[in-house]
Amino acid sequence: MGVRRWVATAAALAVIVAMPVPTSARTDPVPEGPTTPAWQLRWAPDPRVDGLRAFEFVEEDRANSHPAGQPHIKADGDNYRFTMHTVDRDKSTDRQRQEVRGSSKDGQDLILLKGSTWRFTQSMFIPSSLKATTSFTHIMQTKAPGTGTLPMMTMSLQRPGGEPKIQIRLTEGGVTVGSTDLAPLQNRWIDMELEMTLGDAPNGRVRWVLRDGSRTLVDTARSGVDTWLEDRARPKWGIYRSLGDSSGSLQYCYLLLRNLRAYEWTANPAPTWTRLEAEDARISGGVVRNDRRDYTGTGFVDYPDGAGYVEFTVNAATAGRAALTFKYANGDTDTDRPLDLVVNGATVASRHPFKYTLSWDEWDTRTISADLRAGVNTIRLTGTNGSNLDNVQVHLTPGPTPQPGQRYEAEAGTITRGAVESNHAGYSGAGFVNYDNAIGSAVRWTAQTAAAGNATLTIRYANGTAPNRPMDIAVNGTVVAAGASFGTTGAWSTWQNRTFTVPLVAGVNTITATATTSAGGPNVDYAEIG
Repeated sequence: MGVRRWVATAAALAVIVAMPVPTSARTDPVPEGPTTPAWQLRWAPDPRVDGLRAFEFVEEDRANSHPAGQPHIKADGDNYRFTMHTVDRDKSTDRQRQEVRGSSKDGQDLILLKGSTWRFTQSMFIPSSLKATTSFTHIMQTKAPGTGTLPMMTMSLQRPGGEPKIQIRLTEGGVTVGSTDLAPLQNRWIDMELEMTLGDAPNGRVRWVLRDGSRTLVDTARSGVDTWLEDRARPKWGIYRSLGDSSGSLQYCYLLLRNLRAYEWTANPAPTWTRLEAEDARISGGVVRNDRRDYTGTGFVDYPDGAGYVEFTVNAATAGRAALTFKYANGDTDTDRPLDLVVNGATVASRHPFKYTLSWDEWDTRTISADLRAGVNTIRLTGTNGSNLDNVQVHLTPGPTPQPGQRYEAEAGTITRGAVESNHAGYSGAGFVNYDNAIGSAVRWTAQTAAAGNATLTIRYANGTAPNRPMDIAVNGTVVAAGASFGTTGAWSTWQNRTFTVPLVAGVNTITATATTSAGGPNVDYAEIG
């Protein structure tokens, strides 16, 4: 897919799509089990408890154009209220904006990635003073992070053919998913469902439902459409409108939202989450500062003009795919300030752009997906003249639960004094582990079993030298085979199996193979439980 939609214009749209859903707008679906896809509740803010912390960022009068009217965005009882005065102006003075962006709970942001399917539901009160306009008036959008990007989708109040409508449109291709008369929906609470499968055409799909009590007003869907730009999708709510209206419809108004919910269609549990502060990481070249607004923790890292890096360490309970979301600020209009992402010594993203964020006091995010192994992982952002870096959120979705008879690759384990290599043929997976020539070099695997009992452990290895390379085999910290022989296999590309009977507990088990001589261990390909 080519680069597109990078110039901010005035007419686009805001949401995306998914699978068939229950007809009740207010019933929270119950997951059917860990292996059956279901609508799983991911976000359900309570305005009285969570307030505006329910959102990643609050775009409250960004130009400070109307201090007397602040706050324009607030939690009001069980509602979120967005107020727009005629004098309010955004930083671009040809438009008005009072919006929130992104979904958050206790500091954990909701990350919507390509290929995922989501359902957003809400109740909304659109007063007659919030009118459709001849230009654009958006009350919900989905966008990628970054300044100057067009929406992926918008829910808007517009006047196609002169008639006031509420409609869902996709920016790419100018597709109208659905449209209906606005006037019958005003001055009353209306329920909405918006589903979206995120993807480039033909993999995107959108479904939009409007209900007035038990009466369905709109239920329409479009498949084969483009619902994706880059990075991740992030919903926005509020009032964002152009001053270029020619119908005389701009006046003081407000919007009320309540019962905001987000569900993901998945068989996976919610990702595990942690936030790591940049000022607590290993820093090379940069300095910790606290002279900007709205950072988390005790400060942020200002990268040097020359080369530097910030390296985080995260301990993952299981191996899996992680969404790494970096919070940063870049007040330099002249450059994207790219950085390389290196995970466990391997470059995952080269010269990844960290785009302009309007000022050094305004933060945004960049999300990059990477595989993490069970145990300790290093995450390094490195480059020259980088942005200010506040933190990284790690959202880890565990891989398939290992079962007896399943293989555990050595390169995916936790390695102590060894390296992943692929210079000898015949290995499985992405490589094998070459132990350092040292006592104590080791590989540790994490395995999960349904029931306790003895099991057969098979370790596949190669030893191209004549001497034996013995190792201690330990299960859950207890050595079950001391100095076990791993004799010559004749060549480093000739692999053999060594089997052991080991006791396993129900649930998580650790299996460690540790070299006991200064020659280190053999090359190890994998461990298998069967």
